[in-house]
Amino acid sequence: MSRIIYGLFILCLLSGAVFGQNPIVLENQQAGTSAWQLYQANFLVADDVAKQIKGYASAASINRGSAITFYATVSPAQSYTIDIYRVGWYQGLGGRLMQHIGPIAGTQQPACPTTATTGMIACAWSAGSTFTVPSTWTSGVYLALLTNAQNYQNYIPFVVRDDASHSALLYQEGANSFQAFNNYPDDNLTGKSLYDFNSFGAATVTGGPGAVKVSLDRPYADDGQGGFLSWEIYALQWLEQNGYDVSYTTDVDVHANGALLLNHKGFLTVGDDEYWSKPQRTAVETPGSRRYSTSSCVPRLSSLRSRSSSYHRRRPHY
Repeated sequence: MSRIIYGLFILCLLSGAVFGQNPIVLENQQAGTSAWQLYQANFLVADDVAKQIKGYASAASINRGSAITFYATVSPAQSYTIDIYRVGWYQGLGGRLMQHIGPIAGTQQPACPTTATTGMIACAWSAGSTFTVPSTWTSGVYLALLTNAQNYQNYIPFVVRDDASHSALLYQEGANSFQAFNNYPDDNLTGKSLYDFNSFGAATVTGGPGAVKVSLDRPYADDGQGGFLSWEIYALQWLEQNGYDVSYTTDVDVHANGALLLNHKGFLTVGDDEYWSKPQRTAVETPGSRRYSTSSCVPRLSSLRSRSSSYHRRRPHY
């Protein structure tokens, strides 16, 4: 609780963080909807055993005006649609429909192979749809809601960045921590995370079932949201409800281009954001970073170290 109070105190001190017609205020004046949520009437949530519909994206985040590719599997083969929602406040409804894609002719994709030594599970699915995010979209956390013809649904989360932004606050989503705990497929047979408690199948170099390397090229387990709806959504909605001038990034991006932190007055990390790479931590702690304030509401911030490889799609952890 003390970390949360400290974080909110820092927010209050950041001049210019809330006042004025910033992009977040204007965005949340748009009509919202609750249709982004799962468990709607007449819809079912796909699982990791039957894999009625599951998917992942080509990147944890993309800059405005850039393209993102969605990969999906359906079982049995059938058409599916993708509805992209931006998560925010929106009159308390929590989301705004930004784009409808489809129907798309879906196929049952091959099983995702496991590397025996490291336990890494990486999919090599064919692309389902590539979408160019309009340059007018507001930076934020987005959910691509997959729906197959039998009304089974699952999420693909991603972040839309604005690398030209000088917003008062920069919010970091913890994609690496989400992947560390991701044990897709959560089937009690083959799924692996970095932890033995929710990993299954053959032993890896650890001596247990847990992996030492994870890939972003796979769906998130179960409902597909990865941990965002469990750890981060309430902080995000509070920020947007109160009109804070904030833009969004991920830990993958801070690792790759930490210099962009200097364009902002405050840096926010929330939820269970515990996996950090050395370049990422250096970017936050370098002397130049004293131009902005850092606020953490994370109980185990940066307690574990990670490295990236293969264009930031693979994460060895130790």
